[in-house]
Amino acid sequence: MKSYAVAYLTGDTHLALRRSTAEMARRLRRQPHEIIYFHRADDPYSQLMVQVLPDLAARFDIKISPRVVERLPANMYPDPQRFEAYSILDATRLARLYGLGFPSSATVPDRLAVGMANRYLARLQDDPNFFSVAEEVGAALWKQDVKAVRSLCVAADIDEKVLEDNERLLRGLGHYASGNLYYAGEFYPGLDRLDHLERRLNRLGLGDGEVHFELTRLWRYGLESLDRTVTGRTLELFYSVRSPYSYLGIHLASELAGISGVRLKIRPVLPMVMRGLKVPSTKARYILFDTKREARIENLPFGRIVDPLGEATRRAMALGFRLAEDGEDIAFFKALSRAVFAEGIDASTDRGLAQVLERAGISASKLSGAMPADVWQPMAEKNRQMMLMSGSWGVPTFRIGSETLWGQDRLWAVVEALKQH
Repeated sequence: MKSYAVAYLTGDTHLALRRSTAEMARRLRRQPHEIIYFHRADDPYSQLMVQVLPDLAARFDIKISPRVVERLPANMYPDPQRFEAYSILDATRLARLYGLGFPSSATVPDRLAVGMANRYLARLQDDPNFFSVAEEVGAALWKQDVKAVRSLCVAADIDEKVLEDNERLLRGLGHYASGNLYYAGEFYPGLDRLDHLERRLNRLGLGDGEVHFELTRLWRYGLESLDRTVTGRTLELFYSVRSPYSYLGIHLASELAGISGVRLKIRPVLPMVMRGLKVPSTKARYILFDTKREARIENLPFGRIVDPLGEATRRAMALGFRLAEDGEDIAFFKALSRAVFAEGIDASTDRGLAQVLERAGISASKLSGAMPADVWQPMAEKNRQMMLMSGSWGVPTFRIGSETLWGQDRLWAVVEALKQH
């Protein structure tokens, strides 16, 4: 029953109902189509966003209201140092992809300069020139030009309550990240989700009918120009049985490998919760709805979920590591992830696992050959340590050569990495 309830909550019917209700309420209140944008000066993704939002506002009949935040919930980021370092590298890649300004030599900005910038921009958040000023201030920050930041950010007489109110608003609406847009009940963080917003606004008849921010989804076209020498190269995927994004990642990576001839190597790791790390409910809820919209655009089913936490994960890991010896682990983990995230199958039981094996084209007799825990657990931990040493903290993470790429939406960067080697 629970899996059917989740399927309804994440389904198209409920989404349409939520959106129509929000639109009806807006009309009754005679309010404009307002989008709230949460900005943070030392967020590299925010630096990209302020460069594209003026164009978005010009193309659509919308009002964008900036709100500056500074302190984000610490419990949402299990490894903040790695996340910060990775975000800078990732923003550099995105800037190249979209032709935006971001220094390739960027490093973590000076903290005092950041504080000055956030307070200055908070004072200007209702100014029509906010985006151009924020871009200029951010450019100085990321170039470590503290003198320019001081010159641009004249003494700001601002009550700290402004920042606190904005942070409270972000949490109250149901999110935790900056560089983030909120429109009528849904969040669109970073350039990666702007295409979802564009499609929504176009359906409301508010825009030009075009979608400009979907370049990250066009990686399949890049496969056509890959050199034949990539055949046989190894693409590693650090994967978790319990991660919804890993479900998407393994199916997309398998498709890429099948077309390009790249060898896909799955490196399973234990879920965060089974390693003593909590996933806050706000984050879990956003991931659920975000995975659904990402799955929808990739034509993958999602929603009938039976959480594989605990016994299902242990049994899947024990079986998956054994099947890897026969080259059957990819088919198994693909079938497993679809089973637990889209088909409502309980993978903690013999019956459920037998169904998974049948869908993967593997004999159910393999159930009896699962690895003992004292063999597979050290292997899973070794994979986790490899992931950390590569600069990532979570799944799904791709590694191709010296490049480490986090997220199921980084297949375009995988293709770019293949082209460069």
